[in-house]
Amino acid sequence: MMTYFKKILAFLGSIIIVSIIGAIIDTIFSNGLLTGIIVIVAAVVLFFFSSRAGDKAREITTGLKKKEYKYIRTNLEEGRTKILRLQKIMNQNKNLYSFQERNKTLQLTKRIYGIVKENPKRFYETEDFFFSHLDSLVELTEKYAFLERQPVKDKKIYQTLSDTRTLLNDLSRVIEKDLFQLLKRDVNSLDFELEVAKNSISRQKQKMEGETRHDSN
Repeated sequence: MMTYFKKILAFLGSIIIVSIIGAIIDTIFSNGLLTGIIVIVAAVVLFFFSSRAGDKAREITTGLKKKEYKYIRTNLEEGRTKILRLQKIMNQNKNLYSFQERNKTLQLTKRIYGIVKENPKRFYETEDFFFSHLDSLVELTEKYAFLERQPVKDKKIYQTLSDTRTLLNDLSRVIEKDLFQLLKRDVNSLDFELEVAKNSISRQKQKMEGETRHDSN
């Protein structure tokens, strides 16, 4: 949605700029029809090139082609909608989890979403979360809430509710692993940087010790 909004603003901006140019041309040629045609053509050309420049800048920034970026943004928007549904259900059904468990599960989903939104290319590292685990979590939570609201229950319903709570807890653990998997690259990167820093500090200490021994001699 924001992408389309930005394109509309860019197009309007192009029209404003070209209109100013058109006013100048109109002053020179005093031909309204000619000016109108020039304004329309120039606005379209300017918008086309500004749009291409925007796409190129986004590709450089995110490392994604326009089609890939659009695909990921669509899935992120769907994921956001599902997380909001999940939050609403959890807030309405306090007995679904303990407060700590309910809050933890919700924060896990939001954290994964937030990391991928900030760096869309990382969507490919957590496709299982967006295409499977989040769907299962939302659907099971909704079905649990529906059964829980019913005024009559038998042994079978109570057992199903109990089994669903257990499965939801298991899903929470799975999503926790999704987040760990997403953070794995960051952990490895930090480990590498730590190793580089340690080696640098070690070499500096050895150099200082060598200079100290040299000065004492």
